Amino acid sequence: MTTTDVPQVHAEEPRLLTASRLRCFRTCARLHQLRYVEGWRPRQESEALRFGSLFHKGMEAWWGTVATNDLDGAPLMVALATVAGLAADQYEQVRLNELLRGYDLAWRADAGLYEVLGVEVAYTAPLLNPATNLARSRTWQLAGKIDAIVRRRSDGRVLVVEHKTTSEEIASEADSYWSTLALDHQISGYVIGAEALGHHVDEILYDVAKKPGQKPLRATAPESRKYTKEGRLYANQREADETPEEYRLRVRAELEGDLARYFRRRSVPRTESQIRDFLFDAWQQGRSMREMEIEGFAPRNPEACHRFGTCAFWQVCSTGTHPSDHIHDYDQLTNVNPELTGER
Repeated sequence: MTTTDVPQVHAEEPRLLTASRLRCFRTCARLHQLRYVEGWRPRQESEALRFGSLFHKGMEAWWGTVATNDLDGAPLMVALATVAGLAADQYEQVRLNELLRGYDLAWRADAGLYEVLGVEVAYTAPLLNPATNLARSRTWQLAGKIDAIVRRRSDGRVLVVEHKTTSEEIASEADSYWSTLALDHQISGYVIGAEALGHHVDEILYDVAKKPGQKPLRATAPESRKYTKEGRLYANQREADETPEEYRLRVRAELEGDLARYFRRRSVPRTESQIRDFLFDAWQQGRSMREMEIEGFAPRNPEACHRFGTCAFWQVCSTGTHPSDHIHDYDQLTNVNPELTGER
């Protein structure tokens, strides 16, 4: 990519610096260039991203219904209707539906504890130079969409709610998943965003669902089947694939049997020093992004190519090609922040 290929940016129009964009740049500068400077997106999402987006859509519907104070079964029904038919196949739809059902079972009784002030609330806020706390970036402004803003009825405190799905263990406070939140950029940005909207945020309610790990049981390959003297298959072998309904019952039993393992909430504080550290990071990363964009080149990070599965742009970087050479695999977007406009 040459300098002339870089989109022209006007200083008087600060661009949106989201948590997703910052995370992408930290992962790999070349990935950031392809996704956020040039606007390329893979046509096929990873299973983890797809499932997380669908669960998030269900959460938006669930909390949006709670906001209307219609709690008699409606939140779950609306959530399930919202995601109906959107999964990749019947089995993924079962996992999604049962995770939403388990969430409702775990937290419906607590829904009345909160007054919902907003769901999927978009914000923008100036990116301030933390060294002076006065100078605004002319290139960037912070932006994002907050999952929910609520007021706890018992004490009137305002909370930002952040929904997450994970495959990690979350049942114990000692689990490593929770220790990483001390450095979480996203929730620091949300505190700034909520206050830009006029809310004094007292804490973040981190609302996590662990994805059920059960996979559909498949028929044993004919050549691998073993039978008892009575002509029955061994107990760990199958003649036919598990049906979606059989799978549903198995996943449901697992979730209902240990809700505390799969659904956890934790209050995460944010101090002024943590917010300041976030601003230092965002300010410096924003400068680096702009410098690379001007130069028309961003380095690759080979350590990130297979960190969480295989990067969606592996075939591009590993062959020295460009997404435009793979027209059946990538689309070029004009909106590089589709999550802010509901285009997850």
